[in-house]
Amino acid sequence: MKCRSITKIIKSGLISIIGVFLLYTPPAMTQQTYNTQELRDVQKIIAVVDDKPISLYDLKQRVLLFIFSSGAKNITPREERYFTQQALQSLIDDKLKIQNAKKYKTVISKKEQEQSFASYARQMRLTPKQLTQRLNQAGVHKESMLKQIEASLSWQQVIGGLLRPQVSISDEEIYSILDRMKANKGQEEYHVREIFLLVSDNGKREENKNAAWKIVKELKKRASFQVMARQFSQSTTSAVGGDLGWLMESQIDPKLFPIIRKLKPGQITDPIKTDDGYYILQLEDKRKILTASINDTRVDLQHMLFKVSAKAQGDELAALKKKITLAAAGITTCKNLAEQGKEIGANETGSLGNLAISDLPKNLRKPILALAIGHATAPIKEKGGYRIFIVCGRQAPAVRLPTYDNVEEKLAQQRIGLLARRHLRDLRRDAIIDYK
Repeated sequence: MKCRSITKIIKSGLISIIGVFLLYTPPAMTQQTYNTQELRDVQKIIAVVDDKPISLYDLKQRVLLFIFSSGAKNITPREERYFTQQALQSLIDDKLKIQNAKKYKTVISKKEQEQSFASYARQMRLTPKQLTQRLNQAGVHKESMLKQIEASLSWQQVIGGLLRPQVSISDEEIYSILDRMKANKGQEEYHVREIFLLVSDNGKREENKNAAWKIVKELKKRASFQVMARQFSQSTTSAVGGDLGWLMESQIDPKLFPIIRKLKPGQITDPIKTDDGYYILQLEDKRKILTASINDTRVDLQHMLFKVSAKAQGDELAALKKKITLAAAGITTCKNLAEQGKEIGANETGSLGNLAISDLPKNLRKPILALAIGHATAPIKEKGGYRIFIVCGRQAPAVRLPTYDNVEEKLAQQRIGLLARRHLRDLRRDAIIDYK
């Protein structure tokens, strides 16, 4: 079996091939030259996974996608090596996932890929069109991201079809959890997100540890936890931004609970070593069990984007903000919002769906809660312009005991996650990987 460690490949010169000069096309490069370079990259094979090739083009695109997702800027050679290492492992895993899915005749349609792409955009508070534009600006072709999405959706299908039937949950377990919730009413429960890096070879544990610390570093620079989880996490929760949902103390690993309990909402942990790999956890929020919380209020949210020239500064920027503030103050109904948006100069108008207040960024929660239905927030500055949010419906928080099916599904997902990690680890160990 031809298989060398990724670290050895990197040290032997792979990084020199895909250095910053090649990752970023110089402004002076013509489109014809750029297309020629892309063709060469497609033709250059850097690894073969069970007879399925990975090209230099694939690797460059995945590196750029990782950099884009992390929000990292001014990449150092060391950071470049890190992103390359993670990108290559990610591409290998994707090949294994898709090949495994094909054994079960799993086919992911273009429509399913586009729906997932739109979901990813919403997590970044963008429309699919805006996300495509941002990707293009970063040098990433949308198709490269759709390939990653295809692998993720294929893996979910395998997990559902192959692993779900192996999970058995008794009535006794489910009713026990429901009884504990009633008994623990008023005590704290925790909304947690995770990023998990699987260690399938203890010889590479140090590499995974370094990768985990790099992710923590980017998160502390305000990279989105949800976006980073979707890109880097090797848990089944990666598809939902690492969301583990609300957990009681009894549902949390005893080794992890003392760490989670000390966190404040929004805080993240340092990498946590386990037998299977490394966890990075974020405490999204806390609340009292079976106790109404204002953050459980749900709102139907619309938004308008007002684009601003990058050249606008000082007095011009202040004047634009004042104009948008006055326009936002004039919104008193959600009827014909698209038309209202055009009239007041909005470049984009759309729905963000029905969201819990706890799903919103913390800086938006109080302003949104304070709004009357049909009214808009003051403009909020973001890259490229100002955005306002309009509340078009509100549902008061209600205290409901989870249903039998809710509890069963949550238990199943936890156990499926463990089985999925083991299955991926087995696929890695059995694969024939030839690094060119």
